[in-house]
Amino acid sequence: MEQLWEREHALDESARCAALARAGEGRWLLLHGDTGAGRSALLREVVRRESADGRMRALRAHAAPGEEEFAYALLRRLLPGAGPLPFGGLSPSAEQRLLHRLTEHLAALAAQRPVLLAVDDIHHADAASLRWVAYLSHRLVRLPVLLLLTACTGPGHSGALFPPGAGQELHTDTGGRVPLYPLGSESVGRILSSRALRGDPARRAAAMGAGNPGLLTALAAGSAAGKPEDLAAGAAYRAALAHWLSSPAAPARGPVALTLALLPRADSPSMGDMPLIVSAVVPPPDRSAVDSHLTELMSLLAAPGVREAVLATATDQELPHYRRRLAHALYEHGRPASSIAPLLLHTPQTGEPWITHTLEEAAEHALRADDPEHAAGILRHALTGPVEPTRHCALTLRLSALDMLHSSRTGIRRLRASLQRADCHDPYAVSESLSGALVAQGDVRHALQILKETGRAVADDQLNATLRIAVAGLSNHDAREWHHTVHDLRELQRTAQPSVEPLVCALLTIHEGGTGRIDVRTATERITSRLHRPIDHRLRTGFIAAAAAILEWADQLDEARNLVDRELPATSVLPDLTNQARQQLIATRTQVDRKLGRFRQLIEQTTPLVEAVQDHDVQLPYLRALTACAWYELGSPERAWQLLDALGPLPDNTSWTWDEVLYTQGRLHLGAGDWHQALAVLTALGARMDRRGFVNPVGQPWRTGAAAALVRLGRHTEARTLAEENLHHAHAWGTARDIGTALRTLALTLRGRPALNTLAEAADILRTAPAPAELIETLTDLGRAQTDTGSTCQGHATLLEALHLARTLLPPQPPGGLFEPPTPRLVAGAEHALRRYDARRRPAAPAAPSTGLTPAERRITELAVQGLTNDEIGSQLHLARRTVETHLTKAYRKLGITRRTQLAAKVGEDSVRR
Repeated sequence: MEQLWEREHALDESARCAALARAGEGRWLLLHGDTGAGRSALLREVVRRESADGRMRALRAHAAPGEEEFAYALLRRLLPGAGPLPFGGLSPSAEQRLLHRLTEHLAALAAQRPVLLAVDDIHHADAASLRWVAYLSHRLVRLPVLLLLTACTGPGHSGALFPPGAGQELHTDTGGRVPLYPLGSESVGRILSSRALRGDPARRAAAMGAGNPGLLTALAAGSAAGKPEDLAAGAAYRAALAHWLSSPAAPARGPVALTLALLPRADSPSMGDMPLIVSAVVPPPDRSAVDSHLTELMSLLAAPGVREAVLATATDQELPHYRRRLAHALYEHGRPASSIAPLLLHTPQTGEPWITHTLEEAAEHALRADDPEHAAGILRHALTGPVEPTRHCALTLRLSALDMLHSSRTGIRRLRASLQRADCHDPYAVSESLSGALVAQGDVRHALQILKETGRAVADDQLNATLRIAVAGLSNHDAREWHHTVHDLRELQRTAQPSVEPLVCALLTIHEGGTGRIDVRTATERITSRLHRPIDHRLRTGFIAAAAAILEWADQLDEARNLVDRELPATSVLPDLTNQARQQLIATRTQVDRKLGRFRQLIEQTTPLVEAVQDHDVQLPYLRALTACAWYELGSPERAWQLLDALGPLPDNTSWTWDEVLYTQGRLHLGAGDWHQALAVLTALGARMDRRGFVNPVGQPWRTGAAAALVRLGRHTEARTLAEENLHHAHAWGTARDIGTALRTLALTLRGRPALNTLAEAADILRTAPAPAELIETLTDLGRAQTDTGSTCQGHATLLEALHLARTLLPPQPPGGLFEPPTPRLVAGAEHALRRYDARRRPAAPAAPSTGLTPAERRITELAVQGLTNDEIGSQLHLARRTVETHLTKAYRKLGITRRTQLAAKVGEDSVRR
């Protein structure tokens, strides 16, 4: 016997009707309920009970789906001995005779023994058979017959078998209907008790059953794990769920369930607009039933794993249809694009404007959420459909910029394909992005070729002039091309339209300022007078980038930063490697931070940009070098070398983006006391600058470092010549920073009072400049010089000022953070100079404790004292040059020295103490 839950009333009513039938008072009884409510099991149980001991003859049939169009299909199985039945329609009189004959046949059977006619799923019966059932219900009064029927009906359904107005229905005086309701909580708990589920898991599992015996039985039989998510994944439950969702009595249930399952979890609509959104998705005939299904289905779908189980019931053809309709409904109701896009990503892109707009907006949201990979996936899908040319061009540009982060080749190929399209909407924008992408890869020659070819292909004079300016803007990455381009710029300036002239002037100003033909006042006057002029929208970013760079050269750092901040987004965004003007803006912002000594802020801003680029063909040398410089200033040369070493060998090009790499390498070599290597690197940098004719120290003050290395190597005459040349160019440009730095360099080549006076002059000038790091270095040198020349009190005061400025600029950081100790370079330099001062003041002080050099550090310092270079030390000890420099840097710090020439005395002292 099958277990029947909460069906006692139906069994009792069936027994009562059967007793009346056996007494000669025929009855009909309709058991109706939802799919899975247990109708068939209940029918079988009634048949078993009433046919026991031969009390009633049971004639059974099951109305099968698909037989609705075949006349009398049900009756052929129910009354096999009634004789032949027609396969087509009859005239009303002929059908009346047939119905009477069938009823007489049944009466003859019932005269022998009471008959139980049991028909399961009567809702699937053909119309002709249903007419006989209705006919029979009117003639049961004196027949010992029980007509037991089951029908599938939805929630709240009355159990009517015929549509309203059909003129037919079961006779109410001879029978009745018994609805089969969902099970109560007590029965549900008993069904699930075999899974040992209690508490919240039991409540969630109960929700998964929706009070439906079929679903609950499948849950109880489907899993031994006892977890709701495991139960929902079981084959038995999923089969029962699919059967329940496809109930013929509730055609809206499946569409509503699929719609709810597809709704984004994080941004589901409120109950207020939920019915409207769901109604817009389900087929029109079923929309009236939406409200009746929402409550039961929302509770069901809240259980773990049920969403996935519902989606698994849909076909591959259904899901795209529902996703698209739901996406459109959400779009019409103003839901966020980020909630709609997941639906559209699994739907063919048809190119409808609302779809393209939604995908674009969702991509922007993903970028703001720091998820560029998801943004790229959204844009790729947007381009799979027929998009109108304007949007296709815009989408291609944005997607290619994201592709550059992980696969620059993919981005470049996408841009090439877009440029070659016959309907390319904006050849200028695409060619500019393509050339920018090629420059990011270091391929300047092909970048310029793309722009020139595009210029030759356009007939518009304004656009042609714009492209010529774009060529000029990229030409400064190639020394030879830059010289040729300047001539073209001068010609263009004479005939340029007012909307393009500002950028022409800015590029010429960069050239003339770099080559020493104009001073800082002339340069800034040119730029500031053009900042508010109208400019072609295609050139605006390029002009702002050039203007900000010139203002940064002029040490008008606040003005430069304001320009950058106005043009770049306020929030941190990924670098657009296809937009060289934007790259220049980022570089200028980073230089401003470096000049102001904001080294920690610099690292925090540039590190995410550098780390976002995963393509080895795109190296961002300028940003990497500035970040390495900041780490060096913070006392971490090891981190600085890691960033520079990741760049690999210097490429065979003259792009200015690599100049900063050489300059930073030179500074690191100077800091490690490797004078020969420092001189070699900085001299190579100078040769690169000479090829471009760039003499202004505002670009890369290579002469400063080279002169310092020459002094350490004892080549004072060469150092003096280089320092004086540097001072000449600094005066020609005219910024206090460059003049003060050049004077400090010149002081290194002097001795005694001339050196002291030169340092004092440098300090006075640097106090007027936004150059805190340069001022601290100069004050530290000045304090040393003052103590060396006997002005000990004055020297002590100067060194204290240097230390105060250094600690103010770079205050100590708490342990455990990104910028925890070691001590920043400027602070360490001032502290060492003060310790040296104190040592002179107390010559009889007891010997300092052991320096604590490690064996490796001691071996390296001893070889350095013998005059070996870092390369020679590395070769002898089988170590990398970087390892040698790192050990030396640590040894300098422990010994309290800053120069290689001080090693001999300190190593000797350390040996004596040991």
